[in-house]
This record gives sequence, structure tokens and C-alpha cells, in this order.
Amino acid sequence: MSIVSTTKLQLKYGEFNVSYHSSKKGECVSFWLGDLSKKNPVIRIHSACLFGEAFSSLHCDCNDQLNETLKEIKSNGAGAIIYSYSEGRGIGLRKKIEAMEIQRTKKLDTVQAFAKLGLKPDLRGYNCEINALNELRTNKSIKLISNNPNKINSLEKAGYKITENIKIKINLNKYNRQELLIKKTKMGYYID
Repeated sequence: MSIVSTTKLQLKYGEFNVSYHSSKKGECVSFWLGDLSKKNPVIRIHSACLFGEAFSSLHCDCNDQLNETLKEIKSNGAGAIIYSYSEGRGIGLRKKIEAMEIQRTKKLDTVQAFAKLGLKPDLRGYNCEINALNELRTNKSIKLISNNPNKINSLEKAGYKITENIKIKINLNKYNRQELLIKKTKMGYYID
């Protein structure tokens, strides 16, 4: 794994460093601010969501998670978002659209739709993302923003100590409420 390139990018939450990470295990991008080697930087591993991030889909909370995480990082003075290209919990954009159509037409939830396609509910692994954190010399004591038990377990197995799991405000609506409930009840997400 290596950092291939780095620059600075002005976001509405401040000037962030942006690094591109590449290895045999995959590629990801980090958006980071401050000295990550100091105790308790705010960390989020975030998977790409074209519909939520670029087109403001009401069916997910991805855009809310990104914006709230950037605010938390700015407030904390140090932190990183490790942005991976694991669209649709790792199934890719084509299969994600197929699953969404199954959900829409058959009135199934995402777990059921993935099963109809012969897929597990979540295909992601986090080796590439954790390697990126290590490359950035991130302190092993972190504040995490995640409701996903698999991300939490992966970080802990890699030696990271989660001193706080920050809960962020999600704007619930009639389209994303069911999705969040399925994540909680069928996938074990830590959602209030």
C-alpha cells in the first residue's frame, strides 16, 4: 500500500488534505485534517454512494453522514474520512441498481433483494481502508463515526481503540426510515 498522490482541497468545512491510496487490496481516498498521530482523531470509513452523494437521494443517509463527519472533524481539529469505492455495500453500481429495482417492484428490503441476486447483505472488507489509516500514521485511539459492527470489528482487530462512537444526526424521511430499520434489525447496525 502506498500513498500515490496528495493535494489540498478547499471544502465548505475548511481546507482538507486529500490522498490517493493504492495497493493490491484496492484503492481508496482519504480526506484528512490536522495531526492524525495525536490522540482521538475523528475517523469514518465511508463507502461510495452515487445516488445519495451526487443526486441527493432520499433513500439513504450517506450524504448526511459525510457532511456531519466533516463538521465533526473540523470541530475536533483532526480526523479523516477514508472513502472507498464499495458502492452498494460492495456489490457495485450495476448490481445495486438491480437490487433497488427488486426492492421497488417486489416490495422487498435490501437484504431480501440482495438474496434474490444470490448475494450476501454486505460484501465489503476494510483492509485497504485500514492500511490507509496506518499510512496516515493515525493514532490507535480514535473517535469513530459508524453504526456498522463490521467496520468497528475490523478496526478493533487492526489494533484501533475506539474511545467514542460519535452518533450523528440523520434526517429521517419516509424513504430512508425502512432502510435504516433493516440495517438495525437484520444487519446489526447500532441505530437508535
